[in-house]
Amino acid sequence: MPSSPVPRPSTPVRPGFVALYMAAQVGAYIAFIPLLTLLLPLKAEAIDPAGRTELLSQVALWGALTAGLAGVLAGVIGDRTRHWRGGRSIWMIAGLIGTVGSYGLIHAAATQTTLMTAIIALQISLNFMLNPLAATLPERVPPKQRGMVAGFAGLAFPLSSLFGALAIGVWLTGEAERLGLVVAATVILMVPFIAVTLRSTPMPEQTSSNGFSLVALADRDFLIAFGARLMVQTSVALNVLYLLFFLDQEADARRALVDVRIEVVVGGLLATSTVMSVVAGLIGGRVSDRIGRRRPLVFAGAVLLSGGALMMAAVPAWPGPWIAQAVLGLGIGLYGSTDAALAAEVLPSPQDAGRDLGLLNVAVTAAQMLAPVLGLLALTWFSGDLQSVYVMAGAFAFLGGASVLGIRRVP
Repeated sequence: MPSSPVPRPSTPVRPGFVALYMAAQVGAYIAFIPLLTLLLPLKAEAIDPAGRTELLSQVALWGALTAGLAGVLAGVIGDRTRHWRGGRSIWMIAGLIGTVGSYGLIHAAATQTTLMTAIIALQISLNFMLNPLAATLPERVPPKQRGMVAGFAGLAFPLSSLFGALAIGVWLTGEAERLGLVVAATVILMVPFIAVTLRSTPMPEQTSSNGFSLVALADRDFLIAFGARLMVQTSVALNVLYLLFFLDQEADARRALVDVRIEVVVGGLLATSTVMSVVAGLIGGRVSDRIGRRRPLVFAGAVLLSGGALMMAAVPAWPGPWIAQAVLGLGIGLYGSTDAALAAEVLPSPQDAGRDLGLLNVAVTAAQMLAPVLGLLALTWFSGDLQSVYVMAGAFAFLGGASVLGIRRVP
């Protein structure tokens, strides 16, 4: 079948499209960020109170491994079918349906095996929503708007964290109500973007150059971007995964905040982090568009991440964790918006955007897999001291940010 090159998007996207795209990103992130932050740790504790840390780590490990494979598969399938009527949106519908079903399985889970099965099903479903959303940036947004659009899309992480902090950590206490609200929010925020893109003009029909392949990793700049994202996202995953246990075990939050549930404390910290992340993300995306440079801002975000993680370890006494999470929020916002724009421009093969973005996002899911392994190692080596986990997180964030400076193709 003859192929045609993917046209470089030149028509500016409208504010309405950006708003729907941001809402869909927030919806997709709500489907897993509150789960990782609060719901999964609480579920692990309910199933096995004595072995909650080990159970959480094992479930997160296998879930992340599944997500890495599913992300690449979703990208390849999306590249091959984007010329169909509805394009990549048909896979977002399938992913959304699977996500709803997976949350039913999570609620019903009563053993380690059933919980792991539910999380694996969820990770497959999530990636058939997330990959088409990621491919939207290089395929439909012109380069001069990518920083701005990525800045708004980058609000997905902090806003989903805020949602989890308030709705899951503060307002609701029952598992069924919490899981039901996550599902409802995901559906409400995803459906409008799916409806619009289902009616949009499909991408040109063409043959992808290499199909299911790791050839992008042979590209020097892409490989650096992959490694940098892996390290920084490992830092973020370590913070999210062990935050509740850190506050319960290492910090004096219970003594400083008498009669406040630990979930509420986590919610307050995540709310603070969210506010800082929103501000940094919006400013960072626009600044990167204006100056035409991505790498310095990605590095600056990673440095802030590193500083926040190290502060968690060095100053566990209250209000140290609160200040540290504020710094982390600044780093997450600045890093997230500018790294997304950098990723859209570092792709070596535009016709394989979905596949290569899926491969690049393996760094995120691999980080979710690596984080519990590193966490278990640190807890073993340092006799359960969770401060060591945050020292490790700080080191990974700095190394990842520094490596981005070696990319040549993107300024």
